[in-house]
Amino acid sequence: MPVIWAPLPGGLVVGLIAAVTATRWLRRRSYRYEDEADAPVRDPRWLWGVLPVAMGLVAVGWWPSSPSLAVLWGVMTIGLGVLSAIDLDVHRLPDRLTFPLAGVVVAGVVVVGLIDGTPHAIVRALAGGAALGAFYLLQVIIGGARGMGLGDAKLAVSLGMILGFSSWWHVFVATLAAYLIALVWGIGLILFRGAGRRTEIAFGPHMALGAVLVAAAPGVVALVGLL
Repeated sequence: MPVIWAPLPGGLVVGLIAAVTATRWLRRRSYRYEDEADAPVRDPRWLWGVLPVAMGLVAVGWWPSSPSLAVLWGVMTIGLGVLSAIDLDVHRLPDRLTFPLAGVVVAGVVVVGLIDGTPHAIVRALAGGAALGAFYLLQVIIGGARGMGLGDAKLAVSLGMILGFSSWWHVFVATLAAYLIALVWGIGLILFRGAGRRTEIAFGPHMALGAVLVAAAPGVVALVGLL
């Protein structure tokens, strides 16, 4: 087995375990408010397919150059999967998950920066979190929190930090990808579901997918190069 393939099995296994564990917790619906108790239920079992693949690609792409950053991206990927499932279910990103995630990412980028000897990346990560959080917060203020909420702005802080750790280009591409994915999704809803201007769309999953696609890209390139 080529060295670059070595992290793949571990990523797949960890992703599957995380998916099964997350699904069991999500099915309790403990994140729902009382007035959401009777809302339609979204099945989170899609995580069983998504998390193993995402974790495997993240492991292949990042482990050879920075095992510590690969671990941080792995934790982030799991967090994004859980938050996406919740947002799809109730169109809300709970503070009790977004705040701890931000704390984990802050600690994570500091530790990774010290281990890898890249203190400048720590500064860029913190600046990226502040910039992306402010960008989304401005949209919430301008839009009156319609279509995009404070939860998205809080999640943006974590995304900006972990993406910014690598480069500003990562922040830009992931953010652009989120909007393009949301655009395609919205068009699909209009064409096939008869959605209108007042149709609510959870934006958190688009943000998460944009970031994960950027994180998985090095793994995809590495694997394709070996085929």
